[in-house]
Amino acid sequence: MAYEILRSIVEAEERAGQIVKQATEDAEALKKDAHKQREVLLQQVQQQGKELMELVAKQADEESRVEIQNIQKDTEIACSQIKEQAEQKKEEAIQAVIGRVVGAYGSR
Repeated sequence: MAYEILRSIVEAEERAGQIVKQATEDAEALKKDAHKQREVLLQQVQQQGKELMELVAKQADEESRVEIQNIQKDTEIACSQIKEQAEQKKEEAIQAVIGRVVGAYGSR
């Protein structure tokens, strides 16, 4: 009977050792899997961040192009107005000079 008790203790210790060994292996496998998942998630987040940055840059580029076109249009309008005013002033200046010349020398 003592032999059977000792044998059952030894068997229980062996099973406990196997359980501990299996639990350790399972924990290591879970740890490795968690590291792999972390790396995959990190790569996904980095890729998403890169894509988001590219999208934001593209949108900013498109918005700036529209703004530049608006500024160019406004500038062209302003230049046309200044040119028209300059033409009017030029014509007024010519008429003023002619008036003075004719007025000064025309009464002789």
